[in-house]
Amino acid sequence: MKTLFSFDFSHFRGDFFGGLTAGIVALPLALAFGVSSGLGPTAGLYGAIFVSFFAAFFGGTPTQISGPTAPMTAVSMVFIADMIAQFDGNAAQALPTILSVFLLAGLFQIGLGFMGIGKYIRYIPYPVVSGFMTAIGVIILVTQLAPAMGYYPKEDAVFVHQFKPQAEEVLLENLLREEMEEGILVLEDFKTTIDRARDITPEDIYTEAQTLAGKEASGVLGTLTILPKIFKNIQTVELLLVLLTLLIIYGFKRITTAVPSTLVALFVVSGGAILLGIDYRPISAIPSGLPVPQ
Repeated sequence: MKTLFSFDFSHFRGDFFGGLTAGIVALPLALAFGVSSGLGPTAGLYGAIFVSFFAAFFGGTPTQISGPTAPMTAVSMVFIADMIAQFDGNAAQALPTILSVFLLAGLFQIGLGFMGIGKYIRYIPYPVVSGFMTAIGVIILVTQLAPAMGYYPKEDAVFVHQFKPQAEEVLLENLLREEMEEGILVLEDFKTTIDRARDITPEDIYTEAQTLAGKEASGVLGTLTILPKIFKNIQTVELLLVLLTLLIIYGFKRITTAVPSTLVALFVVSGGAILLGIDYRPISAIPSGLPVPQ
């Protein structure tokens, strides 16, 4: 509380522009991490907003910048993808389980903080930390190869078709499990089971096959498995936009560092694509206003 009410306004200008710059740069990063996690850009945006607010409000250091981080995304997207697959690709149904896990993780982190465990980070060798961060970077780069080249496994009908037999098995297994829980699965009479199995439509099978295809192609190993398909189905427009973005990010730094190069790339590439009417694949729509608590 003493630190809170003894703010040094002599550094206000630097603090203000530093926070503003970090926030603007974190915006596209948060959107990208939200897409990578599987919950969509909205989740990434809200995550960055609320994490920054609570970190600043409950933080114990005078100078800190909080926002979306690559290591947390790489760890979470594997878990989130598995949970969504467990709920047959329905992110809304999987969300309570996902939120529960992260809530527990936050409580564990708070507990470790009260016990002062964080101070032992000084005993972890630099090569270990550097290697961990480098590996996270490699994971994100590899997993973004497919979208960078405009290939989406769930939209590849040939690839999805391979998972139709497995999708039928999963749907039937889910049906039998539901009937067991409801107590209507009787060996002497499978009529109810047969009638409910007939209600499974080709659309249901294809949707489940898309979920299985997405799970198979997720992660580093999944991306490496479908690498031939990625290079076979390159979308030129998508790839050129990615290359132009990278060129601006690394090239603009040579001109000036006063303006973040990622911010320049965001405005130039996004604005150019919209003004020129380029047929590119946008991220899903982001709702306006704050989310309603549920």
